[in-house]
Amino acid sequence: MKIGIVTEYYYPTLGGIQEHVHHFAVAARRVGHDVRILTPHVRDELASVPAGQRGAHDRDEGVIRVGLSVPLLSGSSIGRASAAWGLSKQVEEVLRSERFDVLHLHNPLMPTLPLLALRLSDAVNVGTFHSVIAKSVVYGLFRPVMQRYADRLHAAIGVSETSLEGIRRYVDAPWRIVPNGVDVQKFASGRRRPEFGDRPNVLHVGRFDPRNGVDRVIKAWIAVRRGGTDARLILVGDGPLRSHYEAMVPVDLRDDAHFVGFVPSAERSSYYASGDVLLCPAIGGTFGIIALEAMAAGCPVIAADTPGFRNVITDGAEGYLVDVAQDENCTRLAGRAAQLLGDRALRARIIELGRTRAACFDWPAITGRVLAIYEELLKTPNTRISSAT
Repeated sequence: MKIGIVTEYYYPTLGGIQEHVHHFAVAARRVGHDVRILTPHVRDELASVPAGQRGAHDRDEGVIRVGLSVPLLSGSSIGRASAAWGLSKQVEEVLRSERFDVLHLHNPLMPTLPLLALRLSDAVNVGTFHSVIAKSVVYGLFRPVMQRYADRLHAAIGVSETSLEGIRRYVDAPWRIVPNGVDVQKFASGRRRPEFGDRPNVLHVGRFDPRNGVDRVIKAWIAVRRGGTDARLILVGDGPLRSHYEAMVPVDLRDDAHFVGFVPSAERSSYYASGDVLLCPAIGGTFGIIALEAMAAGCPVIAADTPGFRNVITDGAEGYLVDVAQDENCTRLAGRAAQLLGDRALRARIIELGRTRAACFDWPAITGRVLAIYEELLKTPNTRISSAT
């Protein structure tokens, strides 16, 4: 079948939605489907990928660019929305020329590109909801408008129950739960990097924005070091707050704090393989994809005790969960890190359980579940599917 994917978020920005779209498209193509990705141009300096590497995915992956991605401050992170004169007409022309069997929209009720495409589409429409929607006066006021758009969805997928808790207050839709996936084989094949092979490593992977808790990672690592554990810090990621985080590292520890910067997806597995513990104290996420990647690679995880991470980790089994709101000085985070770094048998047990858990989210299996929804809808495109999970 011919599948169109519409997303405000795609490379050269990085994040969970971008990874979801990319890996689903790859897996769907492997089983014979024709997939196109409709997304805006990204030209601002807040993009995660260096300017010289932008556009690499477009040549190989059937990416269609329309409009310009505009970064917007959204809570403690950076949101994006498409803008351009005649954007609606551009989208209409793409949909007319491509004639998709299924149009899959990510965060379909968020401006601008998904809403435009949903309004103009005459294909089978599937939406995936990734984000937590807080109680909002604006959503309440525009509830009738949002419902009209939601009525155009033949299926509405949440990556977790967490991702649907908020939006269900405002609209009714044919809900399903299909989780994010992880490329188990890729992350399991990573090998420890030789420059990081001689000592234990505390790892963090993610964008440098406030909600990802990079400051907590640094504070916890400093406490681990001051407590006598000779561990190195590896920070994979970048962003406008990098200089702020670099300044947090005490002078006497700076040689052991490695700000790696942007790492292409193909190389990230070697960093997970180099980590003896991953600290992921991010707040507000709906699904722990970074944790799953680390678990697939055999890196033990200590994460924030949030609904998103509870979707993939049971505290004390596949990893540890810490209530970061009650851990202002990061002492609990540091204590768990020191415990794991100092207990080889405990690490081995958590690694084994983590790998088993990650295998449940392998992309071929997750993609198969989504494709099955497509096939069901194509048989009866005017009938909303049931809400069974």
